[in-house]
Order: sequence, then C-alpha cells, then structure tokens
Amino acid sequence: MKTVLSLACLAILAAAPTLAQEAAEADMRTVQLRMSAEAIRADIETLSSPAFEGRGPGGIGEEMTVSFIAGQFAEAGIRPGMDGSYFQAFELAAFAPAGQGEIAINGRNGPIMFTASDDYVAYAGQAAAELSIGNSRIIIGGFGIRADEEGWDDYRDMDLSGATVILFRGDPGTATGDENLFGGLALSVHGLVDTKNNLAAELGAEAVFLVHTDESAGYPWASLSSGGASGAQYFLEEDDDVPLTLFAHVSEPAARRVFEAAGLDYDAVRAAAATPGFSAIETELSVSGAHAGSVSVTQTRNVIGMIEGREAADECLVYTAHWDHMGVNPDAPTEDHIFNGAVDNATGTAMLINVARAFGELETAPRRSVYFFATAAEERGLFGAKYFVQNPPCPLPQIVGALNMDAHFPFADAWSAMLVPGLGTNELMTELEPIAARFGRALFDDPNPAAGAFYRSDHYPFIAEGVPGLFAVGGPDAEQVEAEPAAMEGFGWYMANGYHHAADEIDRPYTWRLGGLADDARIYFELGWRLANSDRWPNFTAGTPWRALRDEMRPDASP
Repeated sequence: MKTVLSLACLAILAAAPTLAQEAAEADMRTVQLRMSAEAIRADIETLSSPAFEGRGPGGIGEEMTVSFIAGQFAEAGIRPGMDGSYFQAFELAAFAPAGQGEIAINGRNGPIMFTASDDYVAYAGQAAAELSIGNSRIIIGGFGIRADEEGWDDYRDMDLSGATVILFRGDPGTATGDENLFGGLALSVHGLVDTKNNLAAELGAEAVFLVHTDESAGYPWASLSSGGASGAQYFLEEDDDVPLTLFAHVSEPAARRVFEAAGLDYDAVRAAAATPGFSAIETELSVSGAHAGSVSVTQTRNVIGMIEGREAADECLVYTAHWDHMGVNPDAPTEDHIFNGAVDNATGTAMLINVARAFGELETAPRRSVYFFATAAEERGLFGAKYFVQNPPCPLPQIVGALNMDAHFPFADAWSAMLVPGLGTNELMTELEPIAARFGRALFDDPNPAAGAFYRSDHYPFIAEGVPGLFAVGGPDAEQVEAEPAAMEGFGWYMANGYHHAADEIDRPYTWRLGGLADDARIYFELGWRLANSDRWPNFTAGTPWRALRDEMRPDASP
C-alpha cells in the first residue's frame, strides 16, 4: 500500500507543473480576450490630439506624451524601469532650420537651377548655425559602398576631400535583384543612408546628395517635400561619427539634369554602378550650398516600465514603440502645421500601453522580467533605441529579444496576413508564426525589401548589437485585397497623403476600423508572454551578419 501511495504522490507532483501551466495559459487567454479595440482607440485619440503638438522632442508636446504614458504604466501596475523612475533622459543637439536651404550647381554651360521642395530637401550634416560649401567638386559615387567581404569599393583611387558625392539609394543587389550581389532584393547594411553618409564623411566628403526614387525609398517624394521630414533635426550628443556639412535628398528629375550637364547618361551610369568594378566618376561640375538655423540642446526622454520576473528576474524581454512624431513645422506647405502622427506611431504606442496593461492584469508574473520601452526621437534617427542599447537597464546578453510596434494599420476589422520585414532573419519570427496562425494569419516578408524597412525602426539598434528583434504589422493577403478593396484604399491613401504628412490623423479620410490592429496587439501580447515564460534563448539564422554577435554573447543560444 505504501508503494502505491508513493507512486500516486509522485504522479500528482509530476502533474503539478502541468496544472500550473494550464492555469497560466487560461489566465493569459482570459486577459488576451479583454484587450479591446475601444481601449486602443482611446489611447490613439489622446496621443494624436492637437494638444500633444505632434509629439516632437522637447516642449509641451513631449511633456504631455511621456507623462501620459508613464501614468498609464503606473495605473496598470507596471513599475518604473530606470532605478525608480519611468524616464531615461538623454540629450540631443537640435538644429532648427531658418528656411529650406540653398543649392546652386555650376557646369560648363552655366548654372543648373534647383528649387527647394521640388528638386531637393536639404538637411544639416551637423549641429551648427551656419553650414556652407563653396564650389565643392561633384563626384558621382555610384552606390557609395566600400565592402571588403563583397570585394566592392566604389571609391577606389578617388580623393573625396572637400567633395560633394551624388549617390544612388540602396545597393547593387536591390538595384538588380541579383541574389549574388549583397543581399539580393533585400537591402544590406551597406545600402543604409547612415552607412553611406558615414563612409563618405570619413573619406573627407563635405556633402552627400542622395537620389530619391519612390521605389528605392519605399515612399513618395511628397513625403519629403510636404515638410514632415524637413523640420527640426536632432543629433545624438554622444555620437562620435565624423560629420558631413550638408546632406540632401534630390529628386530623380533633378538628378537627371545634373548628369546631363556632366555629359553622362543617368541610366547607363546607374546600371554600371550596380556591376562589379565600378569606380566613382569625377565631373567638371561644382556645387555651392548653405543651410542656416539655430542650434540648441534638447533633453528628451525614453519612457521605461517593467514587470519583474518571478524566477529569472535578470533575464529580460523588451517591448518597444516610439512615442515621438514630427512635431510642429511652421514652414510646412499646408494650412495644418501639426503632424499628429496618428498611424505613425500613436497606434504602436497605444498597443504598447495596452500590452503593458494586459501583463499587469495577469494573476502570475512571467518567469522573466518584461520591459515596456516607449522610445524617443525614432523619427530623427532611432536615437532613443540607440541610447537604450548603449545604456540598457538590462544587460544586452540578458535580453531575450525586442518586440517592436510601429505604424500599425487601422483599415480592416480583421487581417489575413502579417508583414514581417526580414522574415527568417531570427527565431523570434519562428515563435511568431503559430501565434499568428491562430488568428488566421500567414506571415509574409516585406514585398519591397529594397526600401529597407527592416532597418528603419526601433528593433534594428538591438539587432545591430546582437539581440534578436522583430517588427510585424497586420495586413491583407492577395485574397483579402480582392475581397476588401476599401482596406487597400486605406493603405494607398495613407502612403500618398498620410505618411509623414500633417494629414496623419485619426478617422481620416474615413472612420477607422481597428479590429485588425487590436488583433496585432493580442498577437504581440501572447508572443511576449510565451517568450517571457520560456527558458530558451532565440538566435539569428545562420549566415546572417548578426549570428556571430549573438553566439559570442550567448553561447547557450539556439544553435
């Protein structure tokens, strides 16, 4: 009898963890179902209201935004994540432009007229009140890449000292679709604007003019010329990169005029620049330019809350969403000068708040700690996320992964797919797949990977340091596109008229449908919950540039 009883006790003990896991799963499902589109909508309405002044860094708009987010964390029972504070402050050097800058190009047959907004959008290359270049010789630098692993050097035997370099956007792989060049259609790190600018500056260039095409950028020229991207600029005070003097986006028609004045065929040069062996071309053209403004130091703040893990408190999962948008630009060519940023990124910030609320409602804290990180100055260069990974409250080797929410789409009651830029890059995406499937969604990679969305949001600073990151948004598959044309009309309107425009407001141009976006939040909540209750360490896929970094910091990560 004693033996029988002992075996029965052992069986009960062995079943106990399973019963606890079932209870935790049921609790998660109950909380998940309580997450609502109505609650998310209310937070979007608050964050995108004109009173928040477009959520630009510094000023009353930031104060209202960060106070609101911290207050919502506190109400949800989310404790401060930074030594007793919800705020991680850091400084930005701010450049407020006085006008749109001037660019004048001179050639053998006289000047080539450039008009601000129509032909170029100028930026300060550094935080200085007076920025100018005079008779800077123009070099056609192709894609502006030096990559030893690819055997590629666009600047071989070329002196860039004091020059202005005209560059094509992207890289040879994205330009040709050749899978043997760089990342093929997927933009490589060498195609990033910052990578090009930093290399040109290190080699002595004064200015970079980047040729914009809607296809290579992933957004229309109007998103630049509308004023949303050309207001105040910010620079991270701790940045050690060698600065340019000027940077400008140049429209393709304007670039073609420059090439013609240089006696070059634009299409032929672009094709040649995408082939091995290309070398930068010195022209007989020169450019003078100036950009002036006021310079100040702005303090901005990341907002960070956390739930302490019940067993492995030193292991951390991070949720991110950027709270900032473009602020107010009095020089914008519209009557409305407030860039409300309802989609970008009041949606993601509202999702972050609601995911935090869901974790706060759980009866049992997750095994690992969870951080809820609302980032500052994403629109200005991912500065908040960069500062976080340089000064993390949880050491980078202890971070399981970063789940980033950015510009989710309020155009359907339900989505049939989930767009994941860089799909297959790391195991967070593998973990996402079955959860998305339970919501009737299949995962798809970015249909335009050449535009580099994978690199352009707050998960990437984590990835660059060897921590897996994920950015995913709900959207339609081909069948839903055909069945619900109104959903695609919403996408089309937003990209043409809303993205980085003052028109990015709630219920514009028609009443938002938030069911699909609410499911995005439920999916993110469940994914984070499962990762936070796991003991696994997701890794990058073999062959990616970040695998070695992860292997070095976490030898116990997935092989």
